[in-house]
Amino acid sequence: MQIHTIHHKMFGLIDVCKSFIIEDSEVILVDTGLNSSSINNILKKLATRQYSLLVAKLCVLTHSHRDHVGGLSKLKELSNCQIAAHEADVDEIEKATGVEVDLRLRDGDLLPCGVQVIYLPGHTLGSIALLAGNTLITGDTIRGSPVGLQPPPSLYSKDNDSVYASIRHLATYDFDRVLVSHGNDIESGGKEALIRLIERLED
Repeated sequence: MQIHTIHHKMFGLIDVCKSFIIEDSEVILVDTGLNSSSINNILKKLATRQYSLLVAKLCVLTHSHRDHVGGLSKLKELSNCQIAAHEADVDEIEKATGVEVDLRLRDGDLLPCGVQVIYLPGHTLGSIALLAGNTLITGDTIRGSPVGLQPPPSLYSKDNDSVYASIRHLATYDFDRVLVSHGNDIESGGKEALIRLIERLED
């Protein structure tokens, strides 16, 4: 299994967010970025793998915020991707994008390539992470920084107590690599970095 990162930038300079491509027996997209330009970024990355957008049969949305679902209508124009999101965020996604969500996810669901859905309410009602082999794709429940993993800014989360509970819940899973939607990823030692974050939150 390979996981590729797509950086979406504002004005071509400032990192706004990321999408991911999980490449194994099938190709799964994770998040669509901010707008139609984000889909162009995804197309370019797929082209480097000798793929077109049509090869991706599934796009998983980690939550309902615009910088993760903003390219959804463009994606549906160009592909036959099924769209998947946690059931608690489906209404907001459909209202914001005008695109129907095909698959309503729940905690523990298994997706193609053996990818597991982890339900992490707090940042939004339906936030999820994905466990793909030894890699955790966190959505916005965790952010990266030069000094380690961090919770998301409280201003942008629905319920900060639930965010912290969700972060603690992640410690029950085994992983080594952590891919975040905002900030610095951790290529190895990700579980240990998560434990350090939990210890800071409990101080």
